[in-house]
Amino acid sequence: MPETLNEWLNFIEAIHPKDMELGLERVRKVADAMGLVPTPSRTVIVAGTNGKGSTAVFTESLLRAGGLKVGTTLSPHVHVFNERVRLDGESCADEVLCESFSNVENARHGVPLTYFEFASLVALDVFRTSVVDVAILEVGLGGRLDALNIVDADVAAITSIGLDHQDYLGDDLEVIGSEKAGVLRPGQQVVLGERVTASVVERAGVLGCETTRLGVELELEMTASDWSLTTPWGKFPTLPWGKLAPHNCALAIEIAHCLAEVTPQMVQTALEGAMLPGRFEGFQYDGRQWLIDVAHNPAGAAFLAELLKIRYPGKRLVAIFGMFRDKNSSGVVQVLAPLVSHWICISTPGARGVSAEDLQANIPAGLPSSSVDNVAAALRLASSLTSPEDVILGFGSFAVASAVRELLCDLR
Repeated sequence: MPETLNEWLNFIEAIHPKDMELGLERVRKVADAMGLVPTPSRTVIVAGTNGKGSTAVFTESLLRAGGLKVGTTLSPHVHVFNERVRLDGESCADEVLCESFSNVENARHGVPLTYFEFASLVALDVFRTSVVDVAILEVGLGGRLDALNIVDADVAAITSIGLDHQDYLGDDLEVIGSEKAGVLRPGQQVVLGERVTASVVERAGVLGCETTRLGVELELEMTASDWSLTTPWGKFPTLPWGKLAPHNCALAIEIAHCLAEVTPQMVQTALEGAMLPGRFEGFQYDGRQWLIDVAHNPAGAAFLAELLKIRYPGKRLVAIFGMFRDKNSSGVVQVLAPLVSHWICISTPGARGVSAEDLQANIPAGLPSSSVDNVAAALRLASSLTSPEDVILGFGSFAVASAVRELLCDLR
């Protein structure tokens, strides 16, 4: 049996013939054998196309500020697997993860779990053995057939609906919404983002859910310097920009309210500490303002564009950009083209990767662009093309955001 975390990760990559296979039968069978469901803690499940991780992390920060012990799953990780399983705001230690990997392996009796299924069961086991008060579960893909949907959550959130993972979910937004609404349960407390489909709202209605929606019951206002939120149960005026998008923070405030009292001091504490790598994450380096974001589909790019226009109005923007082959890079470029003064294209690794030159071919003629061999060259070029008043955006697929972020962290 594997012993180290790396050995376990190599093992779970090898035990299933497919990287991804949607369905609940396999994971439910092992979960039942382990007694993982129903969970001993209260639970939140967070589904949606974009914004799930930020919403989950801010909910975590709020509940921790209220004195609760919180476990959180995130997917995918940016740097290391440990980021996928969090205990009280910190990535889970190797030895804790290895113990739960062993527990899952001893219980599965040959059931061929996928990587994500194995990881999901590990997270649930960690949260049970660590006796958390609340478990926050970020859906990996879809909703109805996602491994974490074996849990009947106390609160469900659907952050947004957009086109992504079309090979699995299709290209009809209403159908995608129906799949993601599969996490909803009868009579559940449900929090919805403003970019959800009619199919989501209708499903919540059919199930008799207690629904609160951003842009309806939740009113969000933003300026370049602050933002405010009005809820049915209280107002939060003149909040400072933290390290996560206000839209997702607003959803998290409502989610946390479903589980505990939320005070202005809790919100302030969460704004000061909550962050998630690669989600509108700011850096200062070489006298420049840098932003890292994992927007890798047109819906995510539209959300990013909205934030940029509000937070950095009139700023000149240079983008370091990389995407995987199965993503709609042309659609992303089209959304952000009005804001970007120069595109620096870099290659993405692996079988899904796209060369910088091929990616540059997706930049419309007339828009200034370059292609470079590596991230270090991209950073040097971006600095040379900008002044301290400008903003440099490193964004696209997780691999690109991770590489840019890692190098910036090393250089600072």
